[in-house]
Amino acid sequence: MAAEREFKARTIAKAVKIAAKELGIEQEDLQYDIISHGASGIFGLTGVKKARIRVLLSEAPASTPLHLEEDRPYFSADDEDADPVAANDYPTGSNEETQEMVYQIGEEMLRRIVDAISPEAAIKVQRQNDRINFDIEGGEAGILIGKRGQTLEAIQVLVDKAVRRLNGHTVRVTIDVEGYLKNKETNLIRTAERVAQRVKSKGRPASIGFMNAQDRRIIHLALKDDHGVRTQSVGDGNYRKLMVYPKRRTPRHY
Repeated sequence: MAAEREFKARTIAKAVKIAAKELGIEQEDLQYDIISHGASGIFGLTGVKKARIRVLLSEAPASTPLHLEEDRPYFSADDEDADPVAANDYPTGSNEETQEMVYQIGEEMLRRIVDAISPEAAIKVQRQNDRINFDIEGGEAGILIGKRGQTLEAIQVLVDKAVRRLNGHTVRVTIDVEGYLKNKETNLIRTAERVAQRVKSKGRPASIGFMNAQDRRIIHLALKDDHGVRTQSVGDGNYRKLMVYPKRRTPRHY
């Protein structure tokens, strides 16, 4: 009875080479179907998919395991067949080993992005339990930040999503360039307090503008203890309008 064997590697050629060696067949004599050509993913770090082939055998080898290759969770420079992290491959091992691996992936991914834009920039890393803080200094800071911080935001989203997917959404990433985010947070808080004061004095709602989720959170937290106003995000999508409303006073009962 014919049996099927599936082999995976970074490329079809490597998968064929592995299959031929494992089955003791010359590569030119190997008959196989291509299941997937694979994908290189994002910067070779996340979203990677292995090439896969299916080999039909007239008889299944008794001494050969049905699954040849284990999915390796990270890239090793010493092993040419090692694969970067695939989108559906979560790291295994102890929590400490997994977290360390996630840290390394995040740092490597950010380093590749920054090197492509401003290779002279330096990256400082600070780890705090479930958070990784990256501070980028020097180089083309303006280009890395982009207009209204849009480039920095895109880098942040890309690295954060990759890291959180790899470790089950438990580690968060913060990326700052030359203190841009800290200054921005300070200005947002000042704006929130100024708008809140105007809303309370005039008794009418006011908009602070369209903001991403991170900026809206700063406003919400800044005004959460102000008993004279309330905040609300209006709209759909990542960018929503943030509104500040006056709170209705509860009538006193005598």
